[in-house]
Amino acid sequence: MLEFAATMGRDIRWTPQHTDFLADRLNRAARETAGMELSKRQYNRRFRMLRRITAKTATLGIEQDKRRLLMVGVTGFGADIPLERFLADADAACFVAYFTARRKLRREFSLSGRENPFDEIAAMLLERCTAGSDWWLIAQVRTSPDVLERLSEQERGRLLGQWSAVMRHSADLLRERWSPRTDRTTMIVRRGDDSSTWNNLATAYNAARSGWLACLASLGALDLLEAACPGKAMRLMAGDLVAWHSGDVDPNTAVWAALPLPWEVLDGSAGCTRTEVEAACRTAGLDPERSGWTAPAPRSGVAVFRLTPELVHGVSIADPVWAALLRRAGVFSGKHLKPELADDVAHGLTARVVVSDLPIKDAP
Repeated sequence: MLEFAATMGRDIRWTPQHTDFLADRLNRAARETAGMELSKRQYNRRFRMLRRITAKTATLGIEQDKRRLLMVGVTGFGADIPLERFLADADAACFVAYFTARRKLRREFSLSGRENPFDEIAAMLLERCTAGSDWWLIAQVRTSPDVLERLSEQERGRLLGQWSAVMRHSADLLRERWSPRTDRTTMIVRRGDDSSTWNNLATAYNAARSGWLACLASLGALDLLEAACPGKAMRLMAGDLVAWHSGDVDPNTAVWAALPLPWEVLDGSAGCTRTEVEAACRTAGLDPERSGWTAPAPRSGVAVFRLTPELVHGVSIADPVWAALLRRAGVFSGKHLKPELADDVAHGLTARVVVSDLPIKDAP
């Protein structure tokens, strides 16, 4: 869009770097010197239109940047994997595709929080990845110790740099959207707050921080936190959701409120060491390592596989009667299968009434 605007602006000596309507327009004498035969009104209309295109392009760039950060926060660097590398290792690709889809499941409106994306199917797919699999590919979406230990030190250092860059960039965007009137002790959204943008950026920042800590731990470099240990960024919460929790605020919020703002620590304008973070966690009744403030948060095990609306959406069904049975059994609602229909569903699977292609591991 900027190239188009620059091309269209050549005739009136307009450039994307000079768009101020008062300071950058040419007067009559300058227009005549440039050989323009446009009237003042036509010149001003073109100048305004090109200026608006530039402004819209800047807005589009910001929104694309925010979307990219959201994708990184939800799925890691999976979107940046080259197609050729993805297709080169079927086992790693199957795990990356399934685990990424699990991480992108919509959050359920409940008190139990987000479900662990690493379920029994993800564990099985990861188990299929032998020593010869592309573990760098897997590390783009899962930075657990069992994955990082299979990378070289150079690869872990490279991944550390990727997470560090995302953490700093998302922190800079959080700084621009931080409102000093927000109560850091509750983080309850107020009228006028753009909670969606803040929460998306906080998701990206916290995911990058978690990946950054995991890489530091894999390199044995957690001692660097003694010099600077930026804290987490808490999400803005709706007042009714807090009330649903009986007015209780996440204990991590107290740690967030006691520490300097993360972007101030990252740019050096405020100091925050691991010792200070540990003291704030103890005051809030949290273990600084197990809560993920000074070390990678421990993995929560393997979740039980269950059908979800996102999982069954788009699956090709050979028989409309079979589709009706799945619906009555509760498959498309994401609930547990009804016991009286479970046997019929199992029989339908063995009868190959699902005609979608499924990945099959090559025989040895």
